[in-house]
Amino acid sequence: MKQFIVLCSTILLGIAIYNMIMGPEDSSVVNMVGDIWEQGIQVRTNNP
Repeated sequence: MKQFIVLCSTILLGIAIYNMIMGPEDSSVVNMVGDIWEQGIQVRTNNP
């Protein structure tokens, strides 16, 4: 029974971490990194 509880909690934790990283919200890690990447490109292209 303990192994089943650990398995379920591990799966739920994995889903939560995946949603935090790849979630559709603006606060997801992927969207933040993309915004920072675009800002870096703009800074490099606007300054000679």
